[in-house]
Amino acid sequence: MKRNSGGTKLKRALVGTLTAVVAASVLQGCAGASIAGPTYAAAGTAAAVLHKKRQEFRTNLNRDYNVYKGIFAASECDPEEYQVSPKIMEYLEESAPQEDGYAEAQEILVGIYQDETLATNVRAHALYLMALTEAEKENGSREKARAYLRRVKKEFPGTHDCAVDVMLEKGRIITNM
Repeated sequence: MKRNSGGTKLKRALVGTLTAVVAASVLQGCAGASIAGPTYAAAGTAAAVLHKKRQEFRTNLNRDYNVYKGIFAASECDPEEYQVSPKIMEYLEESAPQEDGYAEAQEILVGIYQDETLATNVRAHALYLMALTEAEKENGSREKARAYLRRVKKEFPGTHDCAVDVMLEKGRIITNM
């Protein structure tokens, strides 16, 4: 009896193709794992570094705010001149930065200060807070912070006069490091 050589060739071709597909899938999985493993590890490391940086920022923010409150504890200034809104503090804590939180906050404050449609006291307070953030941000300039404070008094007289005087006189911890 003669065998059907065409059928056997077809079966062999199908088995060969199937074997090649399975081998390619296995190899692709290995290659994928060799790429995905280090990628996931790098992402995990980056997330851990970001978390640590955010925690450090929150710790530093609370420390800085406590020092700031201590400066005004014995002052005779109206609290409305120097109090930082709890909402601003909450915003800073909740949106702790990927980089420098003070610099990021300052960018927002610049926009508020420059928006002439806002109330004078809001713009004045934004400029005042720009001084505080300038003093604390990475690579911040203490002299620039002091200049912002003087601008508050010049551009918005009567809004933060006492707070500015206290910061320029007694706030050397913040504005003269």
